[in-house]
Amino acid sequence: MATNHDRPSRLRFSDGMEFDLSGDLRVVHRRDGWYVVGRGMLIPVADREEGDSMVAQMKNEGGSDDALRT
Repeated sequence: MATNHDRPSRLRFSDGMEFDLSGDLRVVHRRDGWYVVGRGMLIPVADREEGDSMVAQMKNEGGSDDALRT
């Protein structure tokens, strides 16, 4: 399966917030909320429970390297 080398590994916002988007999917908490990060993605979620559910769903449906199946 091909990897997407165009995905950024770090994302930095003007307010100083920075995310490491590399690696496997995981749930992180920052001062402004919860996020699912990994595989080059940053997805805001409502809380830890929603994040854990999203990670489980994406691991089951998305394969090991693809955020989106086509």
